[in-house]
Amino acid sequence: MLPGLIPRIVVDGVDVTPALVALTIITVGVAFALGLARGRGVRYALWAGLLVTLLVIGAVTLGSVLTDHGTGAQGVNLVPFQEIQRGLDHRGTVAWTNLVGNVILFIPLGLAVAGLVRGGFWFRLISALAAGLVLSTAIEITQYTGGRVADIDDIILNGAGALLGGLVGATLGGIAEHRSRRADRTTDQPPPA
Repeated sequence: MLPGLIPRIVVDGVDVTPALVALTIITVGVAFALGLARGRGVRYALWAGLLVTLLVIGAVTLGSVLTDHGTGAQGVNLVPFQEIQRGLDHRGTVAWTNLVGNVILFIPLGLAVAGLVRGGFWFRLISALAAGLVLSTAIEITQYTGGRVADIDDIILNGAGALLGGLVGATLGGIAEHRSRRADRTTDQPPPA
């Protein structure tokens, strides 16, 4: 693995990062190849990437809820930026890893949603942010009902990740649409006389 570039994903004490990275590359690659055969390679790859992203987010955020059966401390943190500040104050610790990991985890979600949604830049960006916030809120509610701590900072950080991914996806989607319209105008013109 690339140390420091890809955070370790540990589920029930097992580092599943290499397997998830390999699964992601294979799934998106196969979807892209199938899509190319049908003329829709990027959309197929985005759908595959979205599916893998949702599976990874589910495994990372809800894996222990499903296996621990509520043995952790249950609670709610509704004080915005409390855990974010803790992470910023203690870089290189679990709090820092939690901060960075929460952002990074949702970047692919924002990218995929913004790439799949049809519309202008702002619609794509807002759709990506909304998807991240809704999914993150659902995860926090599930974690709370599963006996873990629900934290507003997780929603903020996940939303920030979805927004970053959405920014990239909306920008690339806008560029692709512009090129497509430009190509359509070029092919629709009659040949010069």
